[in-house]
Amino acid sequence: MTRAAVLAVGLATPLGDDPAAVLEALRSGRVGLRAHPPLAHLPGGALAGVVDGPDLKPWLRRRKDQKIMARASELALAAAGRALAGGGPAAQAALEDLGIFLGVGREPPDDGESEAALAVSAVGGRLDDALLAGPGRDRYPPLLPLRTLPNMALAHISINLGAMGENGAWAGGAGAGLRAVVAGVRAVAEGRCPFALAGGADSLVDLGSARDRLRGGGRGPPGEGAAVLLLGPAGAAGALAELEVGAAAEAWALDAAVAQQMGDLGAACGAVALALAAAGARGSGGGGVSRADPGEPAAHLQVRPPGAC
Repeated sequence: MTRAAVLAVGLATPLGDDPAAVLEALRSGRVGLRAHPPLAHLPGGALAGVVDGPDLKPWLRRRKDQKIMARASELALAAAGRALAGGGPAAQAALEDLGIFLGVGREPPDDGESEAALAVSAVGGRLDDALLAGPGRDRYPPLLPLRTLPNMALAHISINLGAMGENGAWAGGAGAGLRAVVAGVRAVAEGRCPFALAGGADSLVDLGSARDRLRGGGRGPPGEGAAVLLLGPAGAAGALAELEVGAAAEAWALDAAVAQQMGDLGAACGAVALALAAAGARGSGGGGVSRADPGEPAAHLQVRPPGAC
């Protein structure tokens, strides 16, 4: 069996960042959606699941670096920082070998920064590759890829928290975060890293992302969020829960409530559900989370109370 312990979880969700409070909010039916003016011109209104903050001061090495961070990277860093802080001194002392495994959304659209480059690269309303490689390239903002490349969220966690172990990023939909956690569990279980930060982060509440989601068939309000689990060896003292990779997991009762009450969290959906299942494992007896994206293998994780495996 491939297992690991969940030592701590870090959240950034439309219903808050305290796992116990978010669990209670979901169970009581509280909705974390609100009017979001940037989406007012889209069909379906301007409701979205928006995260307050986060304040990144506790984790940023240089405050000015936040200017090159996409929204999902901000949420990922906040969740990872909270998870690492809650894991005790052993994980914090193992930063040189601390793994990072993160699921993120597909490359997001920019907010108009590349407009000048595209404008000089068009002929008759169509993009000309030769112009894009010449005058278009000259007008392309050199720092823009630092905001849009999917693996930059992982890079910001590594840079600001000092984690330097094995790592990997998965870009996609709701299953991306869960696939990242599966990789983290396997890395810890196989001894490739003593601890790992694993989870997912995404933001679909800017106008460009929400528009692209609608074009892709997305329904219901968009959202944003992040969840990162600090994983350690199975059987570790003080664990919140044990995770086991395996066959299709038994459904967790609050799994569907995450999307219904907080909006579509994209690549963070599975990770948020898993983190909440782990945080509530002692009281609920555990559960499971499964996710599959089109064209990707399904990821299944069973959550059990510590010592139950």
